[in-house]
Amino acid sequence: MKKVPFLFFLLISLLVVSACSKLNGEDVTAPDNSGNSGQTTPLDKNDSDAGGEIKDKDKDNDGVEELDDPNAEIKDPAMLDYLLPDSSKAHYEGAGNEYAELDVQVYHPYEEYVMIYENNGGSMVRKLYKVEKDRILTLEEKHVDVTENAPPVAEIEKMAVTGVYLQKPFEKGATFGKWTVVDTDATVDTPYKKFEHAIVIEEQGDSYINRKYFVEGFGEVKRESVMTVKGEDDLLVTSSMESVTKP
Repeated sequence: MKKVPFLFFLLISLLVVSACSKLNGEDVTAPDNSGNSGQTTPLDKNDSDAGGEIKDKDKDNDGVEELDDPNAEIKDPAMLDYLLPDSSKAHYEGAGNEYAELDVQVYHPYEEYVMIYENNGGSMVRKLYKVEKDRILTLEEKHVDVTENAPPVAEIEKMAVTGVYLQKPFEKGATFGKWTVVDTDATVDTPYKKFEHAIVIEEQGDSYINRKYFVEGFGEVKRESVMTVKGEDDLLVTSSMESVTKP
């Protein structure tokens, strides 16, 4: 089967940069992600932006409805359960494409912010999220050098929202952006274990379907993409959790 160029989420990391390509659970980066990165302290709860409120939210032009608590109370910690804890590492078995195998490292450098490094053996992608009461916002997805540290909190505060990674309510048919919740009690088989009660979200295009499977306490345990190619069998690419180390 000929290779088809992917324009969807699973192959966002196909742009090859100079990066360590060790997989199978080995360290793939060693940046200083302690939460300081040149700062003296992380984001303080009493700051005006604490609690998930986006700075200059009326001027960010992200097209995303603001759902934050107007009293700037601390975010609902339950949303953090759909991301791995600070300093976790996970390895994902890949199938269907050479870049589907992933090594992932997770950091919580500041209150409300979670940063994830994904190494697919050809490139390193840094993903930065902001956790709010009812959703997880995407602030950044960019290719980085393996030694690049967490951005200072002042820089993160200026980032525009680029999308929504996950959002409540977890009900069948609920939508956010291009995603729809299609199941809230799914069973997911992965090399690591069989997960129960998974939340499944789906994005559909003219010739593809993307799915992500989330489990409380483990975050994204599986992602899959199905591409329809005229005159050929459907192409299925998956990344499934194979191992995980929590602090």
